[in-house]
Amino acid sequence: MTFLRQTAQRIFDAHGPSLRDVWVILPTRRAVSVFLDELATCSDRPFLAPHTLAVDDFITQAAGVELIDSVSLLFELYDVFRAIDPQVEFEQFIGWASVLLADFDRIDQYLINSNELFSYLTAAKALERWQVDQPSSAKPIVETPGTARYFKLFENLHIAYQNLHQRLTDQGMAYRGMAYRLLAQNVEALIRDDLAYERVYFVGFNALSRAEEHIIRVLVEAQKAELIWDADNYYIQDWGQEAGEFLRRYRDNGWFFSRQNREELSNNLLGSEKNIRVVGVPNASMQAKVAGKIYQEWSREAGAGFERITSGSTPKTAIVLADETLLVPVLYALDEGVTNLNVTMGLSLRSSLLFTLVDTLFEMQRTVHEFRSKDGRDLRIPKFHHRHVVKVLNHPFVKQYERIRQLQWPGGRSELGEVLPAEPLFQWLVKVIVKEQRVYLTEKEIQELGQTSGSDDPLIRVLFSRWSNEDPMQAIQAFYDLVELLRDVYRSSQDAIEIEYLYLFFTLLKQLETTLERQAGSAGSTPVTVKSFRQFLYELIRQTSIPFTSEGKSQLQVMGMLETRALDFDRVIILSVNEGILPQSRKLNSLIPFDIAAELKLPTYREQEAVMAYHFYRLLQRASEIVLLHTTSTDAYGNSKGEPSRFIRQIEHELVPKSQGLIRISHPTVRFGRAGMDKVADVTDLRVPKTEAIRADLINLLRTKGLYPSYLNQFVSCSMRFYFSRVVNISEEEDIEEKMGAADFGNWMHKVLERLDKEYRLKNLPVDEQLIKNLLEEEFAVTMKGRVIESGMNLLLYELAQKLMLDFQRQQSQLTGLTVIGTEQTLETYLSVPLDGQAPLRVRIAGKIDRLERLGDQIRIVDYKTGKVDLPEKTPKDLAEKLLNDGKEDKMRQLWLYRYLALKNISELGGLPRDRAKQDVYPAAGLPVEAGFYSFRDLSGGFKSNPVAFGTDDSPAQYIEDSENLLRTIIQRMLDMNEPFRKTDQLETCQFCDYKGICGR
Repeated sequence: MTFLRQTAQRIFDAHGPSLRDVWVILPTRRAVSVFLDELATCSDRPFLAPHTLAVDDFITQAAGVELIDSVSLLFELYDVFRAIDPQVEFEQFIGWASVLLADFDRIDQYLINSNELFSYLTAAKALERWQVDQPSSAKPIVETPGTARYFKLFENLHIAYQNLHQRLTDQGMAYRGMAYRLLAQNVEALIRDDLAYERVYFVGFNALSRAEEHIIRVLVEAQKAELIWDADNYYIQDWGQEAGEFLRRYRDNGWFFSRQNREELSNNLLGSEKNIRVVGVPNASMQAKVAGKIYQEWSREAGAGFERITSGSTPKTAIVLADETLLVPVLYALDEGVTNLNVTMGLSLRSSLLFTLVDTLFEMQRTVHEFRSKDGRDLRIPKFHHRHVVKVLNHPFVKQYERIRQLQWPGGRSELGEVLPAEPLFQWLVKVIVKEQRVYLTEKEIQELGQTSGSDDPLIRVLFSRWSNEDPMQAIQAFYDLVELLRDVYRSSQDAIEIEYLYLFFTLLKQLETTLERQAGSAGSTPVTVKSFRQFLYELIRQTSIPFTSEGKSQLQVMGMLETRALDFDRVIILSVNEGILPQSRKLNSLIPFDIAAELKLPTYREQEAVMAYHFYRLLQRASEIVLLHTTSTDAYGNSKGEPSRFIRQIEHELVPKSQGLIRISHPTVRFGRAGMDKVADVTDLRVPKTEAIRADLINLLRTKGLYPSYLNQFVSCSMRFYFSRVVNISEEEDIEEKMGAADFGNWMHKVLERLDKEYRLKNLPVDEQLIKNLLEEEFAVTMKGRVIESGMNLLLYELAQKLMLDFQRQQSQLTGLTVIGTEQTLETYLSVPLDGQAPLRVRIAGKIDRLERLGDQIRIVDYKTGKVDLPEKTPKDLAEKLLNDGKEDKMRQLWLYRYLALKNISELGGLPRDRAKQDVYPAAGLPVEAGFYSFRDLSGGFKSNPVAFGTDDSPAQYIEDSENLLRTIIQRMLDMNEPFRKTDQLETCQFCDYKGICGR
C-alpha cells in the first residue's frame, strides 16, 4: 500500500465522515492531488474533504500576505539600495541582486538573527580589507573606487534587508522566505488560537526549515498538529546513511516522533524484492531513448505476473528526471501509442525554440559593430555581424513563417546569363550574404536585399531593426511585432504548443512593460538599458513553463526529483544518476561565506545532499522494478563528469549485501541498431573501384574539359581527392571568412597583377606606386566584398600586400628589355592516347597562364605564387618517377606542363596565341622557352625556373615527345579499371584537404 493511501485511510478513520475543520499539508501540489484521490476511495458515500494544501500555499495563506513577483522584487531591492547609496550602478546591481535575494530568503526561512549574521559578515569583510595575511614588508594595496564600493555593499546589507522588509510590509507583500518568518513569528495568533484550524496534519516531510520547525512545534504542543513521516528502517537505523540525517535528528531530539510513528516505520528497502538495473550510455539524450525503450518493453509484457506482485492493482510507472532539461527528449522517445501519461513538470520556456530566437536577436543587437563613414564625416554606422543575421534567417520559426507565407525569391539570371530558379526568400538571402561575403550589414542593407527580391515582408524589418541600448521599449515593441506575425502563422498551422509559447512570452512582455513604466515614473529612477532588460526577461523566462494538463491517475508519470515527494510507484526509471547531478555539485552561490553559514546553521551543500539522498531512497522504497540511467561521458555543460552517482555505489556495496538476496542488481549493456553494435565501416583503407560508368565520366572529362595541371596534381597526390573533386563534383559548402585566408589573399593579388598587365603593361602605359595602391583598393572592394580592414589581421595583410606589390614593381622596372605579351591566357593542345580494344582517345591538355613575357630573346611562361615555392635546384635523377608518383612535386609538375604547352603551341602555330578568336599569335619560333614562378614570398630570388630536363637533348621536339609519353602513361593509369581511387599515404597532404572528414583523416 502506498504512503498516501495509508495516510488517507488513517485520517479518514480518525475524523470521517466530515473533515471540514481538518487541514492536511503536503510537500507539493502533485501530492495534494494524489492524496485527495486516495481519500476519495475511503468511502462509497460523499463527504466533505479536508483543507488540503501544498506547504508554500498554506504558509502564504496563513500569513495573510501576497507573494511579490521576482521582477518587482528586484526593483524594490534596487530602490532600497539607491536610497542607501545613490551611486549604486544599475547594471552591476543586476549581477548580484538575485544571489542576495536568495540569501535573504534562506535567512528568513531559517529564522537567522539578522543582527548577528550581518555583524559576522561585516567583520569578515573588514578582515579581508585589513589584509592581515599580507607580509609587513609588502607594499600595501591601494583601495580603488571599485573595491571601496564592494566593501560598502557588505556594510549596507543589514540596512537593505530591514528596509526591504519594511517596504514590502507596507504594501502587504512578501517574498517566500519572508512569509515563512512572518507566520513563524505570529503562529500563535494566526493558527494556534484560530478555531478554524481544528487539526493540522503535516504529511511526508523530511528536512524542515527552522521556520517550519517552529510553526509545527507550537501546533504540536497545543495538540493541534501531528506529523506523519514516510521513513524506512534502512536509513533511520544506519547512522552512516545520509538519507536519514534529518529524520534521525528529529527522533533523537524527541521532536515529533511519537511511539505510533516509530511503530509505523517501514522496512520496504530491505524487506521487499527489487530488481535494479544500472545502465550507462554515452550521452544524455541516449538516456531518453533507453527509457522509452524500457517502458515500451514493460508495456508489452503480459501483466498478469506483475499484477499479482502488486496485489492486483495496475502497476504505476514513474520516469524521473534528475536533469529536467531532458523532458522534451523523453517525451519524443516514448512510443506513439503511449497516451495514458501525466507530466507533472512544466515545459520550460527557456528550452523552447522561441527562446533561442529571442536569444539570437539579443546577441545580434549586443554584437553590433560601428564603422566610420567613408565620406569623412564623423559618423558611426552600426552594422550587424553576418553570423547572427544568418542564424536568425535559418531559425526554424523563421523558416516556418517563410514556408507558410510562401515567401520566394522569384528567380532571374546570373551575370553569365544562366537561368536561376525561384527559391525560398530567406534561404536566398543567406546565399547572397555568403556569396558576396558580406561580413557586416547595416539595417538598411538587409531591408534593401529583401526589397531586391521583390518581397518587402514586415518580418525582415522586425528582425533587423536596430535597438537603442538606452531604450528597452524599442526591444519590447519589436517583440510585440514578432509575436503578432508569428501568431498568425502558427494559428494557421494549428501548432498548439508554439501558440502557447507565444502567449506566455507575450504575457511576460506585458508584465515587464508595466514594471518598467512604473519604474520610469518614480522620482530619481535610473533608466533601464536593453542589457538589464534582457536580464529581467531571462529571469522571468527561467521561471516560466507551460503546464501540462493530463490525467493525474495515469499509469505513467513523468516528473522531476522534487515532484516525487510523498509519491510511490511500482516501477521507476531515473535518468542522469550521475555525480554532479544527483546529488548536485557542491557550488556555493551565495554572498554568505561557508564558515559563517555553518556557524549559524544555515543549510549548505551538506544538507542539500542529505535531502536529495532521502528523496532518492524514498522513491525506491515501494518500487519493485528500478532502472538507474547514467551517462559515461562529460555533458555539454560540464555538470556530469561521466561518473556514476555515489548513490549507485551505496546500493551496490551497502543496500544489496544487507538485503539477503531480495535485491538483485545488474549492469546490462545497451546495443543500438537491429543487430546491436554491428561492424563499423572501416575508413582506414577507403577506396573506390572504377566502374564502367566512372570510366565513361573520366573519358568525357578528358575529352571536353581536359587535363589541367591542377587536375594532374590532384590525381598524383591523392587519387581519392581527384575522384571527389573532378568525378563526382563534391564541393565544400560556401561560408563567410572574416579574415583573409591564403587563397583569398592570393586571388586578390592575382586580380591586381592581371589588371596591371592587361590594362597597362600590354598597352605600354606607365605604372606607378599610386596606381598600384588604387588597384589594390578597388580589387579589395570587389574580391573581399564585406571584409573590413580597419583593424586586425586583415589590416596587416592589406599592408603586406601593398608592400609586396610595390617591391615587385620596383623589381620589374629594373629588368631591361622585359615585354609582357599576354596575360591570363589558356594554352591548349590535343593528345592522342591509345586505349586497349578501343579507338585512341583525343585528350585536351590545357593550362591557364598568369603571364606570357619576353626578356631579351627568351620567352618566359610565368605563374604568380603568393605561397611557398619549393623547386629542386637541378633535374632529379628519377625525374619520371617524381612526375608520375610524387605528390610533393606539384610545382615542378605544373612548370613541366606549362613549358610543354608553350613549346607545343609554338611548334603547331609558329608562336604563342594571344587571342585565338582573332588568330592573334605572337611569333616565337626558334626562341628558347622557359617556365617559372614569381614568388612573392621571396621576391629577391627573382624568376624561379623549371628544373625539368629529359636528358642531354633538351630540344623542343625531344621535350615534347618525352612529355607526351609521360602524359599517356598517366592518362592510361587514370582509366585503368584495375586501379581504384584510394587515399594517399602522405598524411601531410590531408592537412588542408576539403575531403579529409569523408576519409576519416
